[in-house]
Amino acid sequence: MVWSSGAIPRLSWWQVFNAMVRRERQWPGVGGRRGEWIMRRLHEDWDGNLSLGALPLPLFMNGHGYFVQAAHRSLQVSPFAVHATYSLDNHDGVAKRQRFREAALWAADPPPRPEARYLALNFSTPPLVQTKIDKYGRANAANIDVHSAALNAYVAELRDALALARATGRTLLLPPLTCWCDRYWNALQRCRMAEAPREMRLPFACPMDHLFDVHLWEEQEVPVRAASFLYHPQANATLRGARVRLRVAGGAEAAEAAQAPLAPGDPIPPLPPPREERTVAAGTRLSDIRAALGAARGAPVLEVGAADLRRLCVDLGSPQANREFDHVMQALLGPAEMVRFNYRHMDSVWGFRPPAPIGERPDCSRASNAVQRLDEASKFVTHFYPFAIKPDTAFETRLQ
Repeated sequence: MVWSSGAIPRLSWWQVFNAMVRRERQWPGVGGRRGEWIMRRLHEDWDGNLSLGALPLPLFMNGHGYFVQAAHRSLQVSPFAVHATYSLDNHDGVAKRQRFREAALWAADPPPRPEARYLALNFSTPPLVQTKIDKYGRANAANIDVHSAALNAYVAELRDALALARATGRTLLLPPLTCWCDRYWNALQRCRMAEAPREMRLPFACPMDHLFDVHLWEEQEVPVRAASFLYHPQANATLRGARVRLRVAGGAEAAEAAQAPLAPGDPIPPLPPPREERTVAAGTRLSDIRAALGAARGAPVLEVGAADLRRLCVDLGSPQANREFDHVMQALLGPAEMVRFNYRHMDSVWGFRPPAPIGERPDCSRASNAVQRLDEASKFVTHFYPFAIKPDTAFETRLQ
């Protein structure tokens, strides 16, 4: 709903309401002193018929308090209601629905089709990110350097997971991602939005719209499900137990993020062990994975770790298939504004770079072309530019 009149700019209903309750007696109908829980001075037509009051935030949570701060968990309360405010992207129903899906609070989706097949990606901490965490120390790792390195690595690994899902005809279960900084439409302070409490916990499980334009994923009809899908009542226990683990021979076992948050502030419930494992050679093309799975190719859930995925060759089997995939990825994983912050007294913006295209004929002659992909993602360069300057005139500096 948008309201406007001759000399007044277009405003949404919530902007009007906020002005009514924040600016004493400026708008007709509502008045109240700052700090009061009940607004007693109402319009004469409402006196005796209407009372307005503030609801306690822990029980009626806004989007930032629930989906980012996870205040309900630190306060050990169960909210009566959750409002999907502070969503990014277009601030529309697409991003809001996805937030509810990620938190397993959305029950309007149809049940999974019996014939559907899924790919689950288990994230481990990317090597470069762990190096940076060690550099700063865990207590000081909530900074733009660690955050940007993590998201660049996540984007590269998600690209490869989407390619494997396409090669095997599966729907990707988006893994829970860890954000070391908040995302907001104004400058951050200490990697948090200015209005957030100082005790807001970092890092946190970031909603999908903190990284991507969710509406583009829906427009491209990319088959994905939220990380919470396997724990939703519609996904029965049989599906959770019917997992086959894909491993790559010769790789060191990586410590996967088994205890990473599933939804805001909630730990992942333990899954039963995979029913079996299948091993492929390092450098195997993604187009050959389906055949390499043998009898397990029809397993309802194929599970792969990020460390194993990095050692496969991203090749969908033909130049045309690779071109089509690269075209979709440029739309989904293109550069986007992620974080605003103040750098040397200048308001600045950081956004990740899209992964390099896989190309028509990827070089799979080495053990894996993933080594080069990971190195490219690790060469993090932050883009800074004043808000008044267009992104194509950005200058670059490297954080040390």
